[in-house]
Amino acid sequence: SIAGTRRAQSLGGMDFGDAVRLALPLGLFGLGVALVVYLAPRPPPIFLDKKRKRAQIADVKELSHDTKRYRIALDTARTVLGLPVGKHLVLYVPNPKQCLDSGKWNSKDDPDRGKQEVERKYTPVTGDETPGYVDLVVKLYRPCTTKMPDGKEVTWADGGKAGSYLEGKKPGDFVEIMGPVGVNEYLGRGMFKLPGRTVTVRRIGMMAGGTGLTPMLQVAQAAIRDKHDKCTFSLIYANKTEDDILCREMLDELATLSQGRFRAHYTLDFPPTGWEHKVGFISKSMIQECLPPPSTDTLILMCGPPPMVEFSCKRNLEELGYSKTSMVAF
Repeated sequence: SIAGTRRAQSLGGMDFGDAVRLALPLGLFGLGVALVVYLAPRPPPIFLDKKRKRAQIADVKELSHDTKRYRIALDTARTVLGLPVGKHLVLYVPNPKQCLDSGKWNSKDDPDRGKQEVERKYTPVTGDETPGYVDLVVKLYRPCTTKMPDGKEVTWADGGKAGSYLEGKKPGDFVEIMGPVGVNEYLGRGMFKLPGRTVTVRRIGMMAGGTGLTPMLQVAQAAIRDKHDKCTFSLIYANKTEDDILCREMLDELATLSQGRFRAHYTLDFPPTGWEHKVGFISKSMIQECLPPPSTDTLILMCGPPPMVEFSCKRNLEELGYSKTSMVAF
C-alpha cells in the first residue's frame, strides 16, 4: 500500500527535505574552504633563479661625486629579489671597444683577456624586504691616481669598466643580471654557511674598503631586522675621503636602531679639518680598539680591494693572533 511504501522510504532513506538540509551546510563549507584558499596570502614570485635576466632601470640617484644608486625594477610590484644574505648578483657589461682594440686597460694587459662581455659582482643594499625593486649602490671608478694600502701609487688611466658602462645608463634603460652567486651565506642568529663548514658565533667583526661595504651592510641589516638575533657587529670602514663613504646615513641609522649591537668606525686617508674619527689605513691598533678579540666565538668578515684585504686585514689579524679559520673574505 501507499502508506507502507512511505514507511519503507522513511525507514530506508531520507526524503528530499532531509537531503537539502544536509547538502546546504556541506556546500557552504566547501565554498568557505575555496574562498580561504583563494584569499590566503601566496608567496611572492622570486626574481633570481640563476638564469640571466633582463631588468629595467627604474631610477638613478646621485649619492656623491662618484657614486650613484641604481634602482632596478623586478617583474611585478610583488616580486622579491630572492637573494640569500651574503650572496651577490652578476651584472653583465660589454668590454669597451678601446680595450678590445688595444688589448690594454689601465695601461696593463686586459684582465678580462679580450672577452666581448665581462661580469662584475654586486651586493645590493636592499633585499626581499623591498618587493618590486632592488637597489645597487655603484662607485664610478673614473681615471685617477690612487695610493694603495701597501704604499704604492697606482694610476687608473681608464677607470672601471662597469662604472663607465653604468654611468651612461638612465631610467628606462635595461641591464642584464644573474644570481644568486657566492660561497658565503648568513643563515641568521650567528650562523654562517662557509665553504665546507658551518659556524655559529656571537661576535662579528667587519673590515671594508670602498664598495666592499655592501656585503657587510647586507649581513648587518638582516641581523638587526631579526629581533631574535643577538649577535653584535663592529665595522671598520676605510675610505680615501669623507665624500667616498658609501651609505653613511644607512650605517648611522642602523647603529641607532641596533641599540648597541652594531657599531661603525670610519677611517680616512685624507681626512677633512675637524675629522673626529680614525685616520689612515686599517692598522693593528684600530683592530684591537674596534673589533672583537680573537676567540672561537668571533668571526671577522672582510671585503675590499685585494691589497687592503691582504695587507691591512689578514696580515694584521694574523699578527694579533686571530686564526685563519676566523677570517672570511667576501
